[in-house]
Amino acid sequence: MGPLTAPARTRTLLPMSTSAIPPRLGLLTAARAQHPVLEVSRPRDLPLAAHPQLAAQHFAERYGPSFFLDVGTACPLHCVYCSVARGLDDKDVRMEAREHLYMRMADGESVGVRKLAFIGGEPASRTDFMHLADVAHAMGFQDLTLATKSVKLARPAFVAQLRDHHVSMVHLSLDSFDPDVLAVLLASQTAPKLLLAGLHELLAQRMEVFLFAVLTRHNLAGLGGYVRQLADLQQRYGRPLTAVVSPLKVQSRAAKHRETLVPRLTEVAQAVAAATALAQQLGVALIHKAVPPCLLPQHSDWALERYLVEVRVDLQTGQQLAAAPNPDVAKQPPCDACPANALCPGVDAAYAAWQGWAEFKPAALAAARPSTAN
Repeated sequence: MGPLTAPARTRTLLPMSTSAIPPRLGLLTAARAQHPVLEVSRPRDLPLAAHPQLAAQHFAERYGPSFFLDVGTACPLHCVYCSVARGLDDKDVRMEAREHLYMRMADGESVGVRKLAFIGGEPASRTDFMHLADVAHAMGFQDLTLATKSVKLARPAFVAQLRDHHVSMVHLSLDSFDPDVLAVLLASQTAPKLLLAGLHELLAQRMEVFLFAVLTRHNLAGLGGYVRQLADLQQRYGRPLTAVVSPLKVQSRAAKHRETLVPRLTEVAQAVAAATALAQQLGVALIHKAVPPCLLPQHSDWALERYLVEVRVDLQTGQQLAAAPNPDVAKQPPCDACPANALCPGVDAAYAAWQGWAEFKPAALAAARPSTAN
């Protein structure tokens, strides 16, 4: 892989009314000593799909190249399926210091990445979130994404404040449009209505939004209704909506509730296949990720892995490297011979250890091999 862009040699930070940040050269020196590479999501040079879907391709190009700025694990919600590690009994909450976040921003800026996504935990729960957004904008980031499930979105003033502080896109975690289902997943009776009101507020204020849904036993059967709701919202607000759906990771809180919370991946694939077909009929962009392609060969052109790739960027040279192996993902030996192995996201390792490998059949992919290469 070639360099993403040549590393920036000099850059003057824009004047800011917020607190001063440390000098850029000092930031880079400290950051690279701790983290010599930056993990970046970028669009593939060519979509690895037999019939590339323009909506999925547009999503990848709109979203990347970007990097995720993890601001910490604190979150006011207590979702039963949360996979964020917070130690025993959720008592080990991490809040990243501003100086560390400044350094990671400087890393991205130095290699020419101009899109940044704030993730957590709940980034919006930080009292200094708007300050961090201002700093990122001053460093030259042109697109700021907030990955959130914050009930603050129900406040019109908060949504307006996001725009005022340069947030250009909201990645809203919304697993259902049914308040009763959300009440179970969020372990809250008040948060569901506020979260749904927040979506309408974002759309009413013309913020760019895409939705993300984690598939559990509680919302899987309603996935078709989810697609219909998206179609209704598109018609109501006169703008397209994109949603990404993904299986649940059997980690942290989800691992504690796995017997009642985690569906079999074959069930997930069947529900996603039906919902994808419905979405195409209704003109909705429904993208799936982390579903092994041997379970979903008929809709492989809507797999996010075919449009977006994870890479590492060497912060000294700007050279792109392959992503580091993910220890939380597993594959079985027969996967090595599968035609789609390079694109397969693998299986959540904890899920495979729990449910085994019987439902996965890599050889079934022989007829579904894409004809293009990256």
